[in-house]
Amino acid sequence: MPNKTIYVSQEDEPLFEEARQIAGESLSAVIVRALREFVFRQNEKEKSMKEITVQVGPKDASREQRFIGTYIGKWQGFDEDKTWMIEAQVYLTHKKNWAVWIKQLSKASLLTNPKEWIKSGAFIVDPTRSDLYIAETPAGFEDKLPRELVAAIYEMEKKAVTPSEFLDI
Repeated sequence: MPNKTIYVSQEDEPLFEEARQIAGESLSAVIVRALREFVFRQNEKEKSMKEITVQVGPKDASREQRFIGTYIGKWQGFDEDKTWMIEAQVYLTHKKNWAVWIKQLSKASLLTNPKEWIKSGAFIVDPTRSDLYIAETPAGFEDKLPRELVAAIYEMEKKAVTPSEFLDI
């Protein structure tokens, strides 16, 4: 059997020793089991990926954009200025980037002051538009998206990235 050398930092040595003691077997057996679980989870994630198609731009002049990814979650609320009601769909791409498709639904005044909305004639123009934002991490959205949405993406990340328990049964 070939030898493989793993270099471990001093700060990680206690973790390796604890794992060996907990498992009650050789450290190489623990590492192999962890690698099997990791590869299994990654392969399962890849299977759930599909082609996503979104329309980007103003409703009357939108263009289609596509990417490979998996749906993570949905959010609905107001933009940072509380001017627009927006809906966001969050995806994780096959290249491990985050993609957020935002659809501008309506002026907030439709909900907060419908009489003024009708009086101004704002209902005549269809304000619907959508945009696709991409970042390597949720932190990459902090200066582009509403704070409430970014907070929701961080919560979605915890659920999407947190490994589940692997049962070898």
